[in-house]
Amino acid sequence: MTEETPKKKPIKITEKQEELLRKIANAIATRRMSSPTIFFLESVQPLNFIASQFMAYVEPFLTFVLPRDAYNDIQQVLEQRKGIDYFLDILEDEEFKFQKHEKQVRQDIKNMKKMEKIAKAEKKEFLKKLKKAEEEK
Repeated sequence: MTEETPKKKPIKITEKQEELLRKIANAIATRRMSSPTIFFLESVQPLNFIASQFMAYVEPFLTFVLPRDAYNDIQQVLEQRKGIDYFLDILEDEEFKFQKHEKQVRQDIKNMKKMEKIAKAEKKEFLKKLKKAEEEK
């Protein structure tokens, strides 16, 4: 018997940082911006350390808008060489979940329309029978 071991993370990251990355990825996926985001991050990936240092430089200005803890967590992830790769994996996972959910919603809507059509036909049939019964009286 082999026990499944938890998936090893390729970078040093806390649960709080992973949760933040998942929230960001989910927001991107629900806005259907995954493809442009992936394209952009893949193109600037060699500059991730420089970007993290730039974030340190502009931190006093941006923390007026963003929570300081979240900002620092993103910066710490970007400092790591595989940080963007890790975020891209999370983003692809969230995109897959979103597409699966969206597909299920479309299927549910299609099923509801079929049920409405059947209900209308049954209602029509019932009204015809009721009308016949009244005429026979």
